[in-house]
Amino acid sequence: MMQSSLLSICRLINMMNPTLTEPQNSVVAVNIDREAMEEIRKRKGVPIRTLERRINLSKSRYYRWLRYQTDLPLELVMGLKKVLNMSDRELLNLFVSSTDEQIQMLGLVIYTSMSNQETELKQFLNLRKSLGKFKNSSDDNNAYKLILTYADLVVHCRNGEPSMFELRRIGEYFTSIDYFTLFDILLYLATLRISLNYSFSNAVMEKESIILENSLLKKFSSNQSNEWKDILIGCVIDLSLCFVDMNNHEQAIKLLNKATVILKRQSGENRQTKEIFQFLAYLYVTKDISSEDTVINKIKHNMSNSSSYLPRNEFDFFKNLSIKEKCVFE
Repeated sequence: MMQSSLLSICRLINMMNPTLTEPQNSVVAVNIDREAMEEIRKRKGVPIRTLERRINLSKSRYYRWLRYQTDLPLELVMGLKKVLNMSDRELLNLFVSSTDEQIQMLGLVIYTSMSNQETELKQFLNLRKSLGKFKNSSDDNNAYKLILTYADLVVHCRNGEPSMFELRRIGEYFTSIDYFTLFDILLYLATLRISLNYSFSNAVMEKESIILENSLLKKFSSNQSNEWKDILIGCVIDLSLCFVDMNNHEQAIKLLNKATVILKRQSGENRQTKEIFQFLAYLYVTKDISSEDTVINKIKHNMSNSSSYLPRNEFDFFKNLSIKEKCVFE
């Protein structure tokens, strides 16, 4: 039985797929990692005015494209490649696996894999079966192959037959990249959570967690459109809980503090999120979690009031929150 769900996945499901509908597995749905493209431009020192002069791409249109407010035709994308002096391989590496379709599939697989409801577990097994068609496919379908690998890992763990093969395969993927997309962040968190729930020792995943933290905070800081903000906040909370389960309380608290600083810099600061960060940090340093604790009782009271407007899965996440193998709101 699963010991923990992921807040980020609950929020992803609520935002993109509340009916738990299986997305279509189109092999041609691709997207360009626009943030990585911008990093390449900055690293190579190519001014925006050069894009306007050489390929007629205005500054305003370029930045709207970076914020996912518009798309660019293929000829302009290829023009960017030429101006930035990128190789074919560099461009291919930017065709990321984080399309909405693939993120929806990943989110649905993770969500159902961590459920204790029979209907959702059955759906998870059906999803795994559906993903089987990608097992021997080309590298163009790497996202779906990774989702299948995660699903295989969960099935083996649930059956009491843990296998290091899937963990190694996913770990090798993360050591091969130096930039995490949202797809990567969610896959990493789910795999790490499975490893911790089933007491796997995975030095590779734990080592890469620092790279994940840096990528997550950078994405959180640069997320001007707020499109993924609630999901990224969920990722911060999920990763901090993983750090605690790895007995790295100091890193968990540092992560929450860094995220709080970013929140303060952003417009429309979410007071509730700030309070959650502060409460978790309090729990991480509290040696003995007690039902008599006044701070815990205050949050418990606030939670009872939030049950009317919070989605059920988010409410259950906080209701069942466990720190140091002890339920906080017993």
